[in-house]
Amino acid sequence: MRQFCIVMLATGALVLASAIYAHETLKGEVATIDEASGKIGIKLSGTVGASDATSPTVFKVEDGLIFNAVKPGGKVSFTSERVGNEMTIKKLTKD
Repeated sequence: MRQFCIVMLATGALVLASAIYAHETLKGEVATIDEASGKIGIKLSGTVGASDATSPTVFKVEDGLIFNAVKPGGKVSFTSERVGNEMTIKKLTKD
């Protein structure tokens, strides 16, 4: 029963964090770019949910042209939403 409660709490936290990512514009600094896998790691500014602000959050990129616009260290604003099992950047602008 205790394990079930822990799993339910973790699932709830994940759903809450996903909802936060999906409904607001986030800001951060590009930490990693992996064009081969279609993903970008972003160190988020401020605190979002229970994420660790020191490690980058990895997002899938919906539009591959984003790779031409960003470089590690660049400041960005973006919106994302959950697509399947991954958080996907829907819109990104350089700050």
